[in-house]
Amino acid sequence: MTVRALIVDDEAPARRKLRSQLAAEADVEIVGEAANGPDAVNAIRSLRPDLVFLDVQMPGMTGFEVIAEVGAETMPAVVFVTAFDEFALEAFDVQAVDYLLKPYHPDRFKRALERAVERVRRNENGAARLEKLLESILPRPTTYAERLLLREGERIVFVSVADIVRVSADGNYVKVFTSSGAHHIRDTMAGIEARLDPGRFARIHRSDIVNVDFVKEIQPFFHGDSMVILKTGEQLRVSRRYQDRLLRLQGGEPSNT
Repeated sequence: MTVRALIVDDEAPARRKLRSQLAAEADVEIVGEAANGPDAVNAIRSLRPDLVFLDVQMPGMTGFEVIAEVGAETMPAVVFVTAFDEFALEAFDVQAVDYLLKPYHPDRFKRALERAVERVRRNENGAARLEKLLESILPRPTTYAERLLLREGERIVFVSVADIVRVSADGNYVKVFTSSGAHHIRDTMAGIEARLDPGRFARIHRSDIVNVDFVKEIQPFFHGDSMVILKTGEQLRVSRRYQDRLLRLQGGEPSNT
């Protein structure tokens, strides 16, 4: 089995070093590189690598925010590449997420690669471990916005959170749908989701968040997924992974599947 790897680092020398080391591995194919977080998100979604060597500190979006945006459940195996202090990275090791501490020795690279390849071949994506890691790293607000200030081109629009029907990904943009219209803004799903009360909004797919107050009903769909019918008449697919949380917010019982 050939493991398809993506290299993500904002420093060109670091990318070259990883490319050189991976090129020497017969069972690894380099499918691409990214120099920042947004490009990394796009590359992961389009190239679907098995393994990502992911820098932690990058301009605009950290490696952790990349994982949050892609979704821990759909992330490939991850080896963090970072200049963080080694003691701080003990937490990563406990979560069974490997890392390379810059500057790293070739033997350390080899061990990290072997662990990652083994995980790929066992078909383990480590979603639960990544989610736990994100919870410990990324700050979560204790209070949530009642209004969002949305920059839409040259305009600044104030939107009441109660009026938001749903939020959907649209390439490098996000579309915020309200009861009176839609706003196309340059943001990320993770960025919007962090500002919304999880007691009122539910992620139903990596590309969709809905306001539970606008949910009319939930119907079964194919392959264990469901379809949510909004009061606006729109129909959106609910990934099986998100069904139980949506049901709990709706006051229903989680499924046993």
